[in-house]
Amino acid sequence: MNFAGFLADRCRARRFATALSVALCLGAVSGCSGPSDQQEQVLRIVAQGAAGARWVATLPKAGPLATRWVPATRFVMGSPPQEQGRLVDEPQHLVQLTSGFFIAETELTQRQWLAFMETNPSPTPGLDLPVVQVSWEQAREFCRRLTSQQSEEGHLPKGWIWDLPTEAQWELACRAGTPGAYSGELDSLAWHAGNSGGKVHPVGLREANGLGLRDMHGNVAEWCVNWFSSYPTNIPVFVDPLGPIWSFAPTYRGGGFKSPPAACRSAARAAGVAGEAPNEALGFRLALRYRRETM
Repeated sequence: MNFAGFLADRCRARRFATALSVALCLGAVSGCSGPSDQQEQVLRIVAQGAAGARWVATLPKAGPLATRWVPATRFVMGSPPQEQGRLVDEPQHLVQLTSGFFIAETELTQRQWLAFMETNPSPTPGLDLPVVQVSWEQAREFCRRLTSQQSEEGHLPKGWIWDLPTEAQWELACRAGTPGAYSGELDSLAWHAGNSGGKVHPVGLREANGLGLRDMHGNVAEWCVNWFSSYPTNIPVFVDPLGPIWSFAPTYRGGGFKSPPAACRSAARAAGVAGEAPNEALGFRLALRYRRETM
């Protein structure tokens, strides 16, 4: 699907988003006070449904956290047999996401991490560098703390949470409507083994993809919320895939500064150990979504 096709589902997304935003607004104003400016900004973008619309959350001690809106849509996930570097766990299949979500423009930085967590696990300090050597469990704990703080202070609409993106959400955001191995010219988009100089770089220095997202390919790989599993092969359309309740390891995506180009492809997948964080090129990127499911 090209980017025009990606945007073609906006009408469906807008109908869902409008109904959802009305419900959330009613919930927000049913208490003692009305929604905050940040809540209103979120709900306005959801109602408008424009792909790539920018929303900036203000985090105490961490500064701004820029995100982009990704509308609900249908897309082809996985890679075609002829794609160079393709692995057997990437069969193409049709996915329908029934609700949109916000996803951070960049990987989480050490500055943002330290605003909520006690220690910095990254071997190379730098406030604008991505936080790395973070386990899947630690990443999810960060999301819980951020959600709790922002909910208590009235900055999130009722029912919205920060979390890791699902694998389907991650790939949809990475592709930005592009069907190829990368969402553009790789050297312009990514720090990888061929151009990184063997080191991690500050976030946001490479070009953005069609949704305004940076570092989706390369720099550091990114945890997803799903446990790793095989893609379905006998379902015409896989709706809101969440993966199994548990498997041997959670998934991560995107490749890192030590990765060959093949590992930085939009469809490339990898798995790690939930409680361990030995990887100096593995971090995460935040997503903001309405909680329709429990994971």
